[in-house]
This record gives sequence, structure tokens and C-alpha cells, in this order.
Amino acid sequence: MQVILCSTLIVGTLIPAQDPEPGAPHQLAELLLAGPRSKGAHSMDLTLDAAVDLALRTNLGLRKAVLEEQAARHDHLGSWGAFAWDLTGWASYGENKAPGSNSFEASVIDSTTAIANMSLLRPLASGGSFSLNFNTMNQTTNSAFAVGSDFNRSNLGVTFVQPLRRGAWEEYATATQRERRLDWVTAGETRRGERHALIESVHNAYWDLVAAREQWQVAASSLRLGLELLAKRNREWQAGVGTEVEVLQAEAETATRVEALLLAENDLESRADELKLILLDEGEHVLWDRNLLPTTGLPQTVSAEGVGDWADAFVTALDQRSDLRLQRMAVERVGVTLVRARSEQLSGVDLELQANSDGQSESASDAVEDTLGWDFPGWSAKLTWNMPIGNVSATRAALAAETRLKIAHLEYDRLEMAALAEVRGAVRDLLYRTEAVRAAVSSLALAERQFEAEQLRYDEGLSTNYQVLEFQRDFVQARRNERQARVEYVKARTRLLAAQGVLDGWTDKQ
Repeated sequence: MQVILCSTLIVGTLIPAQDPEPGAPHQLAELLLAGPRSKGAHSMDLTLDAAVDLALRTNLGLRKAVLEEQAARHDHLGSWGAFAWDLTGWASYGENKAPGSNSFEASVIDSTTAIANMSLLRPLASGGSFSLNFNTMNQTTNSAFAVGSDFNRSNLGVTFVQPLRRGAWEEYATATQRERRLDWVTAGETRRGERHALIESVHNAYWDLVAAREQWQVAASSLRLGLELLAKRNREWQAGVGTEVEVLQAEAETATRVEALLLAENDLESRADELKLILLDEGEHVLWDRNLLPTTGLPQTVSAEGVGDWADAFVTALDQRSDLRLQRMAVERVGVTLVRARSEQLSGVDLELQANSDGQSESASDAVEDTLGWDFPGWSAKLTWNMPIGNVSATRAALAAETRLKIAHLEYDRLEMAALAEVRGAVRDLLYRTEAVRAAVSSLALAERQFEAEQLRYDEGLSTNYQVLEFQRDFVQARRNERQARVEYVKARTRLLAAQGVLDGWTDKQ
């Protein structure tokens, strides 16, 4: 009786026991039942797809990932500039005076020298290089021992250099380019992972908001049932067929339901703020003043059709999960480092082939013509060998790369096992949630029938008000459970798609 009286104080003047007006609601109860009291002046209908689209357009983390992918692409394309042609030219002019060395020469020897040089170099993807060099020189002097007072000489040289061991061949020469390509692909996969995680966050926040609104509606319906029962007990008491204790019991129960509705409203606004936080960008704050109304409802029918065996889902996860893809790229990148380190362990053997043509004459044009005509050719071949004593740095670098490659493989195995467990759990959870919804629907139907039957028993004098309230509480709880079961079902479907890495609908074929 003390508990009942204390609960009555909570209700205050909710519905005075002496008030003959049936169902006259308390001002707070009337306000609560009118709808969630959001401070926003406007409401905003929002579907799940619209929420995802808005997040993809405005999320700062995703925009940052897109820019990082673009920067990595530029780095990759720019790295191939290492194999571009390089043109170099230079020219020099000098004058010199020297004393004559004997009586046959002038006392002062005057000379001028003008040189022009042009070279073209092309690094090769084989690790070698190809170069073309043209040089022309003009010299004038008053020396009696010079070939002529005006002397011109030209030279054209073609050189090919190719490492045969250390630093040789394409796998080593293009290691930097492959690293930049992996950086680009990694940035793209990171962006995809950010996108996938963002979509999952929106889905979960959206369904949490839907769940909160469903629970608010259940709490509001429960309060209405409580008010109806309270009004009925008031009428019975006024008619002399009820007792004051029954009225006090109904008032206490109604007060409890008012409190439950207040809690549901607070949770509803909290869930709405969580979704808004994901959808907002740095310059858009209007959503804070909007009352979000989720319009994508819970599914009326549930099914595990298409789920299949966990092994099939795991095959998809192996191909599509971003964490596994990123780790495979990490393994490949360490492999590139190992290739470079092993090459640098080898001794250096470089082959150099050179061909040249010379021309000289008192006439500059004749000297150039002789050179380009290949009138006086020459060639040479050179093989260079070198080996650092001990080669400690390269040896240790190769051992370190081998160790890091083992670490990368172990990390991939760890991620794969974690993905396997997650997929198995997601498949199992979806199957469970499907059956849980069906069980909750059955429980709700039974609870409603029990409540109605108990109400009829009370009307016939075969039950007590306390028992009616108990069955009414069970009925309300069954409604809560049924709504929550549907929410958990759709979230379980989201978890399975996320565990497979296909929540955003992305596949390699797309």
C-alpha cells in the first residue's frame, strides 16, 4: 500500500479519482502523447537511401580519403618520369695568353676556345641507360706549332650501359614505380573502406533512430492503455462497483508509464543527434534544428532467403573486404622491397657499349659534316665488376625485408581468421534474428489474447485489477520485444553485408 501511495504522488493530479470525466488526461500526459517534443521548428522526412547519399556527399573523412587517392595517383603517374628523355646542353668560351716557349713563336701566344655540347639521356626500364652526346669545339691561336690558326673539331657519341647483376632488369628498375602504384591502389581501397564504414554507420544510426521511434510509439500506446484503464476504474469506483485501491493501482501504473514515455522521448532525440552528427559537414548546421522523421519502415515480413552457407559468404568476404585487400597490398609492397634488397646483395657487373665519330677541319661545317657522316668511327666495349667487402648493409636489409614479409603474411592470416569468425557470426546471427522475429510476433499475439481474456475475466469478477495490470504489462513488453526484434533483424542483415565487404554494393566488376 505504501508503494501504491508513493506512486500516486508521482502522478499528482494526472486524473483525480473524484473526476467523473472518463479518460481526462493530465496536462503532461496530453503533451507527451501529442508527439516527440523536438525543439526544432521543422520536421524533415528522411529515407535510409537519402541519409546514405547525404553522408556520402558531406562526410569530411570520406572527402579527405578521396583527395588522398588523387594525390597518390599523381605520385604514381609522376614516378614514371624517371624514364623520360633528359636533354642537357651547355656552352663555354675562353681566352688565354701565354708566353712563347721558343724563338720560333711570338713572344705572347693568344688563343681562344669555344665549346658547345648537347646530350640526350634516356634511363631504361631494364636498369640501364641510353645516351647520345654531340660536342663541337672551335679554337684559334697564333702558335706556330698549332695545326692551324683556326681549328674545329666535332664528336658524336652513342653510349649504352646495362647492369647485368646488381640493379639489373625491370623488376628492380621499376620498383619505385610499383611502390607508387601500390600506394595509389592502397589509397583507393582505403577510400572504399572509409565509404563502406560510413555507410555501415549511417545504417546502424538510422535503424537505431527507427527503433527509438518505435519504442516511443509503444510507450505512448502503453500510456494510452493505462489512461483508459484508469478512467475505467474511476467510473467503476464512482458507480460503486470498484474500489479506491484499484484506482490507486491504475494511477501508479500510469505514472510509471509517463516516466517510460519520457525516457523513450529522450532516447529518441539522442538517437537523432547521433545520426545528425554523421550527416553534418563543416558548413552545414541546419540539421540540428530539424526533427528527423525516418520514413523507411521496418520490414513486415522477414526471411533468411539468400543467406546460404557461411562458406559462400566467406568466399565473397575474401575477395571484397577492404582490410584483407589492404593487407594483400601490404604483402606485395614488402615483396617489392625484398626484390630490391636481394638485388643489392649481388656483385655489380655493368656492360658499357660505346660508338663515336670524330671530325676535324679548319672549317666548322666540314668538321660537323665528317662527324655526322660517320667518316672516322670508333667503338669500345667495357665490362666493370665491383663488390663491396662484406656487403653488410645490403645483407641485413635483405634479412629485414624477409622478416617483414613473414610478418605481413602472419598479419594477413590473422585478419583472415578474424573475417572468418565475423562472417560465421553474422550468418548465424541473421538466422537467429529471423526466427526471433517470428517468435516475437507469436508472443505478441498470445500476450494480446491473454490480456483481452484477463480483462473479460475481470469484468465477470473472476480476476483482480492487479492481474489485469500484470497481463497489460506483459502485452506492452511483448510489443516492445516485437519492434526491437525487427530492428535487430535489419541490423543483422547490415552486419552480414558489412562482414562480406559488400554493403556499398561495390564489386570488382562494377
